[in-house]
Amino acid sequence: MTDAEFHHAIRRIWRLHWLHYGGQALLTVGVVLALSSQVGLGTPHASATASGPALLLLGALVPVVGLLLYLLARRLRPNLRRRAEENMRLYQARIFLRNSLLGLLGLPFLVAYALSRGALELPAYGFLLLVLAFLTAPSAKAYQRWLLS
Repeated sequence: MTDAEFHHAIRRIWRLHWLHYGGQALLTVGVVLALSSQVGLGTPHASATASGPALLLLGALVPVVGLLLYLLARRLRPNLRRRAEENMRLYQARIFLRNSLLGLLGLPFLVAYALSRGALELPAYGFLLLVLAFLTAPSAKAYQRWLLS
């Protein structure tokens, strides 16, 4: 892999990183809002017994999905004996899994919004995802650190 190909691949992974955060945010907000309207969360007539099982199911699924994503991401390790393209694909898959796992951190904001329809929960969720995206943006230096780990 030439230097130009390497930097092109890093830029492609960087663009996919930002696209993934945006897509995951839209999907997560859509699912939470659709489920909250279906279950009746956030309405004055919602009963605690109607929304209790849905919240328990969501609360049980999030740690399980998070653990599976974490275990998958840990298994994606670099190997200097592999071709550079294969290591780059593994790095991209690891970035995708890590972004998916970090996206789950915003679910409490979305559930709070579904319950209260407050004005600060959605901007806080967006701010959290924006900060996470900036902090975890892939770069050539981060790839090289991962490759040598």
